[in-house]
Amino acid sequence: MVKKYLILCFAALLAVCCDKEDRKNTYANQEAAIDRYVSSLSSDYTVVYSDGVVRVILEEGGSEAVRSGDSLYFHYSGYVFSNGKGGLFYTNDPVVAEETGFVTDGKAFGVRFGHSAMVEGLKKGLEGVKEGEHCYIIFSARYGYGNQTMSTLPKLTPLLFEMKIDKIKRN
Repeated sequence: MVKKYLILCFAALLAVCCDKEDRKNTYANQEAAIDRYVSSLSSDYTVVYSDGVVRVILEEGGSEAVRSGDSLYFHYSGYVFSNGKGGLFYTNDPVVAEETGFVTDGKAFGVRFGHSAMVEGLKKGLEGVKEGEHCYIIFSARYGYGNQTMSTLPKLTPLLFEMKIDKIKRN
């Protein structure tokens, strides 16, 4: 009986270790695909790397970057990353909503930067954004929802957020 229990425990441990190793490989593959995609973009764009998260600046903003505690207002569209924009899963951008038939009230989303609950990829990607900036923030599932299913997103989904920074209010 003890022997069977030990074998079952070992099998469960092995399954967890393999699952963890598979996840690490998935993250690494996603990050390599993101790097390839970013490398394929125009050299006119500024690219900012922040510990595994990439921000591609499509249009420069003003001179003052967001700081911890500032209120940050933006429109965004969330996509599954698939060598660029994959399937749209959310937007509050009225232009994107009109083009895709997505229903939104079009209001800018507001957060207190550094104090709001966001996925790690958005926290890192928004560091240094400026009012008026238009950018992509791209990251693997490691910095998104990881091994969790979130609403319509399957687990281990890499993400691309198109961000339009409307306003930064100093607090």
